[in-house]
Amino acid sequence: MDKIKISLSENGHDRDISEVRVDGVIDTLTASQLEEVIDSLFKRNRHKVVIDLAGVDYISSAGWGIFISHIRDVRSHGGDIKLANMTPDVYEIFELLEFDNVLQSFSSIDKAINGFGPPHTSAAKKKRKGR
Repeated sequence: MDKIKISLSENGHDRDISEVRVDGVIDTLTASQLEEVIDSLFKRNRHKVVIDLAGVDYISSAGWGIFISHIRDVRSHGGDIKLANMTPDVYEIFELLEFDNVLQSFSSIDKAINGFGPPHTSAAKKKRKGR
């Protein structure tokens, strides 16, 4: 039986970025668990999400569908879903399906976080208001 482990981190970023670490296989049996986590983030207006796929060996069409089906809504709220740390086998399928035209992929969590642009700290907000 396929298993999946999902962990969520929302601390340590001044950009309201949530990190979702996934380990295992994302297929028709486990995709709903990942979708529940992502849906819970969106319900709390957490629309900047990095999915760490370092521990994922396989993603079925059901798994890819989770990311693709949410992308338009999340972007309409000023956010995005960024993928990080894909294994070579998973990345090969990602490219083959041409999802690289829709989703951004990064080699590390830090690069994915930086893909959201500069942090929006209080000092940066004050500086913009003063101009």
